[in-house]
Amino acid sequence: MRKHQWLVITVLIVCMVSFTSCNKMYKVETPVVPNAESAEMVEQESSDVIPAESIDGTVDVLIYIGKTLWIDQDDAENEAEMTKFLLELESIQVEITENKESVKDWMLKTTANGVVNVCILYGVLPSTIYPSGNVQPDGSVAENWIESKDGDTILNQADYFGYNSSEGKANERGAMQNLMDLPEIEINVYEHNLAMFVTAEGSRLAPSMVHFRSDRPFPLDQLGDEWFAEKILASDTGTPQATLADPVIVRDGDRGRLAIVFQTVHKDDPKAEVAAQIIKYLMTQ
Repeated sequence: MRKHQWLVITVLIVCMVSFTSCNKMYKVETPVVPNAESAEMVEQESSDVIPAESIDGTVDVLIYIGKTLWIDQDDAENEAEMTKFLLELESIQVEITENKESVKDWMLKTTANGVVNVCILYGVLPSTIYPSGNVQPDGSVAENWIESKDGDTILNQADYFGYNSSEGKANERGAMQNLMDLPEIEINVYEHNLAMFVTAEGSRLAPSMVHFRSDRPFPLDQLGDEWFAEKILASDTGTPQATLADPVIVRDGDRGRLAIVFQTVHKDDPKAEVAAQIIKYLMTQ
């Protein structure tokens, strides 16, 4: 009889354990794939910001979000995340960093490495690659990087390219002039909200392009030496025959490039989508 009692107790225990296991709730983390319309809602996780020592020369695109101007920090992080997501769909390796030393370290590793690399900035030029206040007009890390024959590209969004330094001391017009070796070139800082019309080439290269108003379009008529407009995605005329352009890719002969992409004051432009489409084009050149 005692044997049967223990058998019944054992069966009851097994049933209780089985019931508990079957009703246990597990939390499953389902990855959310952002789309173009919800890009502003994407939050950057701390794991996406990596220390300088972990960025190596295999990274194709580096996005610096340490300091921004004409775009809120949160918005810049969202745009960076969306750009990374879109490029990684194309098997382009992207990293995001807040560390200006990371930018320098990566640029030194990717200078003259035989492949195209892209650095994305949001209106602020890290002082590690171009010392603030124009104290190194020649031979900066950034200048050496874009003067190699790799076709490396600094892609700037939001405020005037190079005007602002991560140190808080403005370079003003000097940075762009020195990096391009064009002492007279400058963007008009007294006019805002200038209409930019998408060109035929812009529609083909970047389907996300729309007509918009730029606050710091690039002066095409001031290009000199070997600099030329490689691709004009939108201009004041809607054609390549124009005085002002944004977005635009300009190139120094067979060397590096600058890409001006939506230099606007806190405007809701498709920054990430167009940047990704431009970079996809650059990676095929």
